[in-house]
Amino acid sequence: MAPDTYLEGLSRADCLRLLATVPIGWLAYCGSGRPHLVPVNFVVHENEVVVATGYGGKLAAAARDAVMAFGVESIDVGNRTGWSVTVTGRAQLMGDPLVNAARPAVDSWVIREEAISIAIGIEDISGRRIATTDG
Repeated sequence: MAPDTYLEGLSRADCLRLLATVPIGWLAYCGSGRPHLVPVNFVVHENEVVVATGYGGKLAAAARDAVMAFGVESIDVGNRTGWSVTVTGRAQLMGDPLVNAARPAVDSWVIREEAISIAIGIEDISGRRIATTDG
């Protein structure tokens, strides 16, 4: 029998801490009049989520300063517990080499010679955790 569980909201500090603990998140953006949701590697730097990309939809959306959503999660199916964190913010290209040098590099699982970084400002962040009543 599964333990009793409950849903709890996470503080901003908990969300920021958990955000940096996983290597892959989901990036949502609109392009060509349609929503897109793609897995990406990322790093958290100051008040931004930084993603490496090539030429395509993500880059085009960032070039027009689109608002994007970004999410991460960790799920324990066996115990029926887990957490999720969602970020929304305006994306921007990171074209200035002096600014980019201060940000950590994204360890992309897809090697790209021409990777371009985009940053999503953490304007809004929220999270939830499914926890058990027995600790």
